[in-house]
Amino acid sequence: MTSDAPGAAPAAAESRGPLREHFAGEVVLITGFPGFRAQALVRTLAEREHSASLWFVVPPSEIEAAARVLATCSLRRDQLRLIPGEPCAIDLGLSRQVYAELSQRVDRWFSLYQTTDIQAKRELCFRVNLGSAREIAELSKVAENLSQVTFLSSSCVFGDHQGDVAEEALSVGQSFRSAASESLALAEAFLRRRLADASVSVVRTPPVLGALAPGVTGTAPRPSGLHRLLAHVARAPSDAALPLPPGSHRPVQVLPADFVADALYTVAVLGTRGRAYHFAEPEPPSLAEVLEQAARHFGKRFEQGFDPRSLGRLLLKSPGFWLSQQSSRALSEWAEGPQLLTRGGDRLLERAGLRAPPLLSYLDAVLRETDELMAGKLLDERRYSQPFEVVA
Repeated sequence: MTSDAPGAAPAAAESRGPLREHFAGEVVLITGFPGFRAQALVRTLAEREHSASLWFVVPPSEIEAAARVLATCSLRRDQLRLIPGEPCAIDLGLSRQVYAELSQRVDRWFSLYQTTDIQAKRELCFRVNLGSAREIAELSKVAENLSQVTFLSSSCVFGDHQGDVAEEALSVGQSFRSAASESLALAEAFLRRRLADASVSVVRTPPVLGALAPGVTGTAPRPSGLHRLLAHVARAPSDAALPLPPGSHRPVQVLPADFVADALYTVAVLGTRGRAYHFAEPEPPSLAEVLEQAARHFGKRFEQGFDPRSLGRLLLKSPGFWLSQQSSRALSEWAEGPQLLTRGGDRLLERAGLRAPPLLSYLDAVLRETDELMAGKLLDERRYSQPFEVVA
């Protein structure tokens, strides 16, 4: 691996089955590393693209962490390059010489430098999401060989919209509950207007959880609303049955980072430039199913169905259980929201021989992750000051 730190086209032809060796000899730029989503992408690329070179623009504060993660990568050291910079700053925070080198050498770009964190301040959200989109457009104007940018977005761009949303949609009359979702939607709209300069494919997913690969080490995933909701169950009284919250019949849509990495790679190989692709679990479990499995893990139990008397008894013992700001915010994130229609994404998955894993098949791993986050007090609300701190 090399480091610059001080002291340190058209869619592919029809194919079915596992994809491999489509980036032979190419330089692939990745932003968002060493975030856990980008780590999962690196594992996918290392497995499938043995002759590609991976370049990373990484904030200087994260260079050491990034180097530690890459030390376990199966690619040769000369295929990996860490470049200190800031993906949402002008010219990626790079010197003129290094920026010119990127414009001459980079063939593909996976942009994972976005935030969906509802706790992040407005200024940081707009700085990260709109800044990274601006830099995609600017480098694309001068990059000689850049054939495609794969941009990871989120279902949160549809804000408070209820119901189905198609892949070609973006403006559906929504309003926004958070600066993260508003700024990410504006970033997408900006990239749509700049398609003449930037050959971008957008990947939208529900919230992303940690990797499923056994024995994977590295940066832990960011605490999500689902982690906070599960922790709420863990902290509930154990001497009485818990009431299911309102909206517990609604589906819970999430995806693991490993699968999202495979989806990003699939879009880069098979996707059409200028399109958005949705990925989601085909038959997601209800919130009630998730909470009941969580209750078994934490030694709790839920009433069957919504019982106002049970809720009343619980509120007498723990008045803030489902009514606290934390639980209300977590519930709104998981019991409300748009349903992604995945027609185009499903076609690509079929061609690549992939399928989204069901949440209930790996929920035990998410519950263990929740235990660790609670033990480390990592679910508490944090104050962020630097862009990378809000990037997953």
